[in-house]
Amino acid sequence: MSGPRILAPALPEPLADAARWPEGELAGARLRGLSLSGEDRRECRLEGCRVESCRLLGCDLRGAVLRDCVFVNCDLSGCNLRDSWFLRCTFTGARADGADLSGARLEHFLARASRLEGANLDGASLAGCVFADCRMAGAWLTGLRAKDLVLERCDLTRASLVGTPLRGQDLSECEIGGLVLSESAAELRGAVVSPLQAVELAKLLGVVVR
Repeated sequence: MSGPRILAPALPEPLADAARWPEGELAGARLRGLSLSGEDRRECRLEGCRVESCRLLGCDLRGAVLRDCVFVNCDLSGCNLRDSWFLRCTFTGARADGADLSGARLEHFLARASRLEGANLDGASLAGCVFADCRMAGAWLTGLRAKDLVLERCDLTRASLVGTPLRGQDLSECEIGGLVLSESAAELRGAVVSPLQAVELAKLLGVVVR
């Protein structure tokens, strides 16, 4: 995979199977098949954990600290993750449609084959993050403070990128139809697009290509 070197989660061995996700802090555990839909886990701490096939729909995780965690086939749709901190975490086959990650910090974060449709990352801080083969249609990627961000083969249809500079970002393999940009489309300056995308963007900018 191209792009920045992402530090992998450091999981302890062996992991202890946990029957529940308690309030407060949990470390070195495997959570499997749990349902926490709608529950309050504000400012919880999860460290060195593997979370598999868990349902966290609408869970309140505001201010959560998640370090060295692996999420596999989990559903975090509608979660409130405002001001949370993900450090050395991975999402694989996860769903976070409509999740609120505004103001969150994502560092050394990898999302692969995951869904974040309509997710709100307004004002989030991203450092060393890769989104690969992710569905992010309609996502709010506005005002991102991003360093070493990679978007690979992502569906960004109708995503809002107002106030997020894309200089150096290779979007040539992403779906970018209907992007929402500022009036000047300054966000696209220095971005890499395919010839076909360039034609579509020209239409967005009111340029006639003959």
